[in-house]
Formats: sequence, structure tokens, C-alpha cells
Amino acid sequence: MSVKYRRTLMAGLGVAMAMGSLGLTSASAAVADTSSASAKTKGAAEDVITLGFSNRPNSLDSEFRYDGIVTAPKGVGIQGIRYSFNGNGIANVQAREVSRGKGGMGEEYEIVGTTTEGGKDKIDFTLRGDFGPGGSKCPTTEYPVRVEITLTDGTKQVVTPVMDMRYFNKCDGQSTAEGGRPVARLPWDNAWRSPSGNSQDGWGYITDTGKVPGDRFIIDASNPRYGSGLPCDITDKVYYQWVKWNGDGTYSATQLTPKPEPLNVTPHGNDWTKKIEFQNATDFTKDGEGYYKLLAWPQASSSKGQACQASWDYNDQAQGFQVGSVFYKSSKGTPLADPLILGGAAAAAAVGGGAVWYMRRRRAEASG
Repeated sequence: MSVKYRRTLMAGLGVAMAMGSLGLTSASAAVADTSSASAKTKGAAEDVITLGFSNRPNSLDSEFRYDGIVTAPKGVGIQGIRYSFNGNGIANVQAREVSRGKGGMGEEYEIVGTTTEGGKDKIDFTLRGDFGPGGSKCPTTEYPVRVEITLTDGTKQVVTPVMDMRYFNKCDGQSTAEGGRPVARLPWDNAWRSPSGNSQDGWGYITDTGKVPGDRFIIDASNPRYGSGLPCDITDKVYYQWVKWNGDGTYSATQLTPKPEPLNVTPHGNDWTKKIEFQNATDFTKDGEGYYKLLAWPQASSSKGQACQASWDYNDQAQGFQVGSVFYKSSKGTPLADPLILGGAAAAAAVGGGAVWYMRRRRAEASG
């Protein structure tokens, strides 16, 4: 068993939120993402437009990622962001703002860009940070993560994405369609030993040119049943695809990846040394400015030939794990949000203050 140390929040810990861009429909047909897991939010009056978030993390990677758009009166900006570190619908952690494109490994948010349309400002932002619960039951636990954005005029906007936290456990005795399914890891800190020194900078990455250097995106398809001999204990393939937001809650395939692409994986359990890291640059220029998310669908089979139904269907965007995102928005301020789609902000009480501090968290994980 290897022991690793990483950041932990004790109280008001900050998560960085990234607001993304609305892109034009690509040449490929639009495919609606209607997943209860990938697009699920809680509450009737949601004020923030969700572009993407860590829809399906797992108990080894207790992290939170979110990309979205706020609509504010002209000249009004974001004053602060809080989120629910405990996944109980209570926003108890304060994030800190960092400069555009300078995100690190803390609880942070970045303002990607602001575009003025019809007397309103569309503010794109990205958020990242630690998450408290790790899930403790097979096969999954749902956590509502309330995000509160306080504007400089004192009003507050709210969104509550619901994370489907997969339990990284063999879940022996459950059907192969539920327990023990493979997962796509959600990289954090520099646990994956990225050359850039940051394993999580493939989420909320901002590019003005449409080109992203190599060694930014990671896919790690891991199987909690690896080595057990149980059904569905082998994951030797994962499909991935870049999809682009159409501005209406749907995502289109891209010219970059017109269809999900297969990647061969070395079967493993919890062993991030067997990751797949995109070493070559990724070029979004043919698809144009917009918001892109990276989806992954881990596959499974049985080492002893047993029946297996644990693979994630790569023909269904809703079953994909979001493992990365890119904001391609030039400094010219090209609108990323359709004013007919984005609604007005709801006024509410201002966010209260909150302290931010850190301690080292000890997390033991068995290598697989």
C-alpha cells in the first residue's frame, strides 16, 4: 500500500470555477446530452448556465470541477464563489480568484472572459478544488454540490450540479451492470507526474489560439476489480471524444474527433503510472472558438470469460466521464453565450465571508 499526501480543507476552502464559451454548431450533427448524471442539477431556479463539471468522479479522486456562465448587469463582476465541500447542498467553502490562465492546484476560480451583449455581461468562469466525501457505498453515491456566486452588486447566483461518485470497490455480489464498473480517473495535483508539474491543468484550460500544448490531457481508465477474477475485471480499452457546446445544452461531435476514438489501456487497478497522456498538441482551430469537453468511456471484459455488462456505452454521451475541458476564446471577446439562451440573474443575499486554510491530508491507496 502506498501512502500519499495532498491538500485538505478544514473549513472555507476555495474551489475555482471556470466559465466556458458557447461555440457554433460543428459540421457534425448535434447530439443532445440529457444524462441525469452529466447534466443533472438540483432545484427549480438555477441561475448559472452549466457548461461542464466533474459528473462522475470516484472515491479515489474526491475532487470537484465546474465550468459555467454567469449573466450580470453591465459592469458588474464576480466578487466571490463558495461551494459545498461536503456535497450536502450547503455552500460552506470560499474559493479564491487566480489570474486568467494561471490556475494551480488549490481551491480556485478563474474568470475566462467577459462579453457585453444588450446591456448584460456574460462572464465565463472555471472552478476547481478538493471535495470532502469520497463515497462509501456500492455502486455510487450522489452528492449535490451547491455553488454560490456573489456579484459585486451584492446579488447572488446559484447552481447545484449533482455528482455521481462511483465507489472504487469490487462490489462483489452486485450485478456487473452496476457494481465494480471501470472508471475514468479525475486527475488532481501532480499525482500523475505530468511533465508540466500539474496533472489537473487539462481541466478549464484556456487558449486564445485554439492550440493546446502536449502533456495537458490525461485519461486513466482503472478497474476496481482488477486481479480479482470476478466478472468484468479487465479494462484494456477506453473510448474518448472531444465534444463542443452548441449553446443550448447540447454538444456536437468535433472535426477533431468526429466519433469516439478507441485507446488501448494496460489493465490495472489504482496505478496512475499506467495513464494515457496526450503528448502531442491538440488543435481546435478547425472547430472554431467555443467550449469543449473531453469525454471518456472505459470498457470492461472478464479474464475468465464470464458474462460482463460493465462497459460504458460510447454511443451515449450521457454515459461519458468528463475528464477535461478547454475554453477556446480569443482576446477579441467573441461572444460565447447566446443571449436568447441565458436568463437573468436572481437576486439573493450576499455571500458571507469565509476563511481559507489548508492542512495535509493523508490518503492511503492500494497500488494495482
